Amino acid sequence: MTLAQGSWPTYTDSALDSVRRERREVERECRAFQRFRQRIQTVDTQTPRFERSVVGVDQNLTSEEKSIRDTIEPWYHDTVMAVDHYGDVYGDSFEASFSAEFGVDVLVLISEATTFSPLIKQQLLEAAQHCIDNRRVFLETLQDEFTTLKDAQSTVQEIREAIAELISTESQGISDTELTDRYDTLHTLNDECKSWIQQRQEEIHAHRIDRSADVDAYTDLCSYLYEGLEVDYPVLATFVDLLEIISQYE
Repeated sequence: MTLAQGSWPTYTDSALDSVRRERREVERECRAFQRFRQRIQTVDTQTPRFERSVVGVDQNLTSEEKSIRDTIEPWYHDTVMAVDHYGDVYGDSFEASFSAEFGVDVLVLISEATTFSPLIKQQLLEAAQHCIDNRRVFLETLQDEFTTLKDAQSTVQEIREAIAELISTESQGISDTELTDRYDTLHTLNDECKSWIQQRQEEIHAHRIDRSADVDAYTDLCSYLYEGLEVDYPVLATFVDLLEIISQYE
């Protein structure tokens, strides 16, 4: 048999590339929201001429008046929407992006308010911080995923070396004692693969991601990260394949 030399699962290679790419993008988004928040912090607030009791009431802006959106939107374009991957990953409008991240009510508020009040500034600062915090949490999840993939690769290599040793022993002829050792080794490798599969299934059920503030952004981590790859669940696929390889030597 030649499986020790080839035909071993390599799903984790492309998966690691996906995690690295996602991590770079999320880090850029984090920095972009930080820059946007810093611009909000520089704004001098004013006391509004009147307070609206209901968001969405038409203020009937005159031609001389401008909403604070006229200030906010260019800042948002220059920071959040200026990240290199924005068009490929999101490709949406200011309204769609801002609503997803900050909420429709905040979009309506900045579109109709003409005074940058302390309340509006505080809402924007808190919402921007929430976007940053979401991404920082996601970065921790990505680091955990990266570590899992590297550990899986190490396990594959260990199993590959163990199988290679079995093949070498088999070619030299094996005694009854060696045959028992061989069985024990295969049994241990089999159990290790099953343990990985069980653990991974538990992780998949436990992990939900929130890259943006939009509720619809919640999804299964693996389906999100590995969409477009050969398999959506590279770790599971790896150890399912390994079980098949091990069974050929039992």
